Amino acid sequence: MVVMPNTTPDMEPLRELFRHQIESFDYMSDKGLSILFDSIKPVKIHDPTVNMTLSISLENPELHSPKKELLSRTMHADLLPHECRQAKISYTGKLTADVCFKYETVGKRPFTVRDESYNFGQFPIMLKSKHCHLRDADPQKLVAYKEEPSEMGGYFILNGLERVVRLLILPKRNYPTSMVRNSFSDRREGYTDKAVVIRCERQNQSSVSVKLYYLRNGSARIGIWIQGKEYLLPVGIVLKALVDTTDHEIYVSLTCSYSERGETEKGTVGTQLMGERAKIILDEVRDLSLFTRRQCLEHIGEHFKLVMEGLEEEESNFDVGNAVLQEYIFVHLDNNYDKFNLLISDFCARQPRFLAKSGRLTPWSPDYHLSQAFCHLSIVRRLKLLTTLVPPQLKKIP
Repeated sequence: MVVMPNTTPDMEPLRELFRHQIESFDYMSDKGLSILFDSIKPVKIHDPTVNMTLSISLENPELHSPKKELLSRTMHADLLPHECRQAKISYTGKLTADVCFKYETVGKRPFTVRDESYNFGQFPIMLKSKHCHLRDADPQKLVAYKEEPSEMGGYFILNGLERVVRLLILPKRNYPTSMVRNSFSDRREGYTDKAVVIRCERQNQSSVSVKLYYLRNGSARIGIWIQGKEYLLPVGIVLKALVDTTDHEIYVSLTCSYSERGETEKGTVGTQLMGERAKIILDEVRDLSLFTRRQCLEHIGEHFKLVMEGLEEEESNFDVGNAVLQEYIFVHLDNNYDKFNLLISDFCARQPRFLAKSGRLTPWSPDYHLSQAFCHLSIVRRLKLLTTLVPPQLKKIP
C-alpha cells in the first residue's frame, strides 16, 4: 500500500477484517463466561453425621488483563505482547471466580459463605481485545509498544508464537443433516448405514449431538453421548416422554407429509411406507408396557440414574428422566413441544424420503470434528473432584 508523505493511511478497511474475531472474544470473556458458569450445577456433599448438606458453586467469573510478576516496585505491571514474543511465553491473563459454600441443615435456615476468588489458571488473551493493553492504542503508541503501526490483533501469542484460532470445519448448529456411513450399520445388528445428525448448541456455546439411527425393521434409535459413552433410546419412548399424547396422535403426525406450500397432506409414501414404520415404533413402546408419559419418563430415569451427574441420590426416576430430556435431547430448545415437533418433522419425517431415495433429500458426509466450548468441561471436572475428596476427610473428623 502506497502512502503519501506526512499522511496517515486509512486503517478502517483493515480493521473490519479482524473486527468479528475480536468482538467474538470480547463477548466470550464478558457475557460468555457468566453464562458458562451459570450453567454449571452446584456440587452437593451430604454429611450424615450432622445431617448437613454442603453445596459448592462458582459465581462472578472475571478475566484479568496480562500482568507481570512484580520483582521490584519500579517494574511495570502490564505485560506487553512484544515481551511475550521475546521471552517465548504466552500472552495470558488470570481467570478467577468466587467459590460459594452453602450449608443446609434440616430445621435450620441455610446460610452462604462466599470465599475469596479462586484462581483457575491462565487464560489466553486475544490481541486488541478489551483485556489487551493494545486495545485503544494509536499508531504512535503501538510503535512505542514495539508493535507495527498497522497492528490489527485478532490472534493469540502462545509460547512466543503467534497463533490464529479459526473454526472452519464446525458443522452448522441446530441443523439436521442426513448421513450415510458404513460405521452406522456396523454399530449393532439390524442397523442401516443411514442416520440423521443434529449438533444442538446450548446458550453457553457447549453442544450435544443427537443421532437418529434407522433400523432395517423400520424403527429408529436415538443416540446421545453421556460421559464419553453413547446410549441408545427407542424413538417411540422419547416421543411419548416429551409430551402427553396418544398413540393415534403420534401415528397421524408421523404419517403426514408436507406439500411445498407447508400444508399437511396424505401421500403414497406417507401412508404406506411411514404408516408401517409408525406402527412398529408404537408397538415397541407397547411391548415394554409403557402407556403413559410418566411411565416413559420413569423408564428412562431408571436406566440413566447411574450415569447422570449433578443429581441427588434421592431423586426419583421421574425427575431423572426429565433431566435426561432437558440436558441431552435437543438442548437448544426449552419447550418439550418444540422438541417433539422437531423429532417428528425434521427427523422422523425424513425417513421415508431418505430410504426411498426420492431425490428430495441428499445425504451429507464431510469429515468434521464435533466441538464443545473450551474450559467448560475442565471447570466441571474440578467441581466434581470435590465429591471424591471431601467425604473421606469428613470421616476423619472425630
